[in-house]
Amino acid sequence: MRTFLFVSLMALVLGCTTEEKETTTKGKLHVFIPESIAPVMIDEVNEFLQLYQANGAQITGTIVSADTAAYRFMNDQSRIVFLPRSLSQAEKEKVRLHYPDFNELIVAYDGIVVVVHPKNRIAKLSTTELKNILSGSITRWEQLTKTMTGPMNIYLHDSSDVSGYLTQRLLPLSGITATLTRTVSDLQTLHSVEKDHRAIGFAALGWIDSAKSPVSIVNLGRTSEDTDTSFASPAETSGNFYSPHPANLFRNYYPLKRAIYMYTGGRIGLATGFGTYVSTNKGQRIFLKYGLLPGTQKIRLKSNEPE
Repeated sequence: MRTFLFVSLMALVLGCTTEEKETTTKGKLHVFIPESIAPVMIDEVNEFLQLYQANGAQITGTIVSADTAAYRFMNDQSRIVFLPRSLSQAEKEKVRLHYPDFNELIVAYDGIVVVVHPKNRIAKLSTTELKNILSGSITRWEQLTKTMTGPMNIYLHDSSDVSGYLTQRLLPLSGITATLTRTVSDLQTLHSVEKDHRAIGFAALGWIDSAKSPVSIVNLGRTSEDTDTSFASPAETSGNFYSPHPANLFRNYYPLKRAIYMYTGGRIGLATGFGTYVSTNKGQRIFLKYGLLPGTQKIRLKSNEPE
């Protein structure tokens, strides 16, 4: 686990002191941040502290897996958590033992992106082809394209919320059975793909800009075999392929879309204030900065939005 101190201000006080009351903009808070959404959430924390550090806000954070972040919240070790999945009913029952009236809110939407080496000319893949890649049915590039030959090298952060999502979304019965090169993070996945011309990798959308990697993002499309209804695609998407642009997330055109949930519980305090910041205009603009779709704001599409 990697722990980051977002504010380094320390007060040395001599003699007896009276602890100041925590408010929505003052106090101490520790957040557990899932690795796949770490870049945008670290930025959310830093921007909040730019506004309220002088008021006494102190926030520290630890980058963990999504399951660990959920566990910490369920066991009263955190009053706020952001997850790239919803809590299960069993998990919610555990939360209610500590926070009977906890709150759930979708604050943004992101996507899982498929990336290849910058010189790989493949531009589009279907969800059926992705399923066959991850199941091991497709193992060579010539099974997909005439522009690339040789074995396909798959890079994926194993046992992460990205691999968990792909399993649930594409291979819920069998799981991922293809031969993988397992990475320790989405960042390592992206850097591995940019160095391997036969590579294909899977990572969370929010890491693309942060990694500053020259990898190519593959456009994705549904097939008739894809019956997932989590975010039902309109009829006009049939046979078409789309980038993970926020407009395509909004219209449910991009097939590997997922929601980012915020859960809060406990007393009114700094966790409440930070959660409010993330869910209102300033915080929502940060999601958009990272290419994610804001979840609480009204969206207006421009006529020239890309596909």
